[in-house]
Amino acid sequence: SRSFLQNDGYVKKMAAYITRKVADRLLSEFNNRREDYQKYWDDIHPFVKYGCMRDAKFFDQVKDTLLYKTTKGEYLTLQEYLSKNEGKLGGKKVIYTNDPTRQSASVAMYDAEGIDVAVMDSLIDVNFMSFMEYSGGEDSVTFARVDADVSGLTEDSDEGKDLNAEDLEKLFRKALGKEDLAVKLESLANPDMIAMVTEDEQSRRFKEMSRLYGEKFPMPDRFTLVLNRRNPTVRTLATREEGEVTDLLCKQIYDLARMSAQPLESEEITDFIARSQKLVSMVADEK
Repeated sequence: SRSFLQNDGYVKKMAAYITRKVADRLLSEFNNRREDYQKYWDDIHPFVKYGCMRDAKFFDQVKDTLLYKTTKGEYLTLQEYLSKNEGKLGGKKVIYTNDPTRQSASVAMYDAEGIDVAVMDSLIDVNFMSFMEYSGGEDSVTFARVDADVSGLTEDSDEGKDLNAEDLEKLFRKALGKEDLAVKLESLANPDMIAMVTEDEQSRRFKEMSRLYGEKFPMPDRFTLVLNRRNPTVRTLATREEGEVTDLLCKQIYDLARMSAQPLESEEITDFIARSQKLVSMVADEK
């Protein structure tokens, strides 16, 4: 039976031998034929990652050969990634995308700051990232999706320091009908960026995992609207009186910020298009 084979000493020795040989081959390919190793990494990485999570000894043997493909097509080890992006993210952190096409706007912001974005788009990657975060001990690393926070995207500036975050939060909560929406002001490096919507990394992962396994846990959304205090639109909005146009602008800013990381739902995109047409008509009438 299968249980007998799993507990058989000879079978265990054979499995350990095969595991060691596989690890040795991976190390040999990585050390001696790095370019070839990178070419077939896309095909083998799910199996290597699965092996790492199942067998601690295998992970210890091959952990330095694990590669992270970036949106620029580079293949970096974890240490190479951390070294290349040292001082830009504030700690041992890997920025990643699980959908380079849909999240291209967010990826572009990190590209502009010279920060590499890893592509983690396979089914095993959610589990693998958690494994890497909790298996490293003192050397553990954290993973953050491009819309999880604004690490590496800010710069010191006095522009907009006089803005009141609480007043803007009240303004957006009322316009959007979201009484629990968190709003904060940041000095983003790109002054043309009006706002970003970030989502708590761990909460989002939990929801994704529950959907993957067919579970439906009532997890609340934990979005934060990050307004760029360096942006002229944000500073102008802070001086506007409440009204229809202000509400329309708040809704438009929020939706645009969300769309940089993920598509709107069907009803939301319908509202967005109708609102855009209305704002365009209002601007045209002013002329």
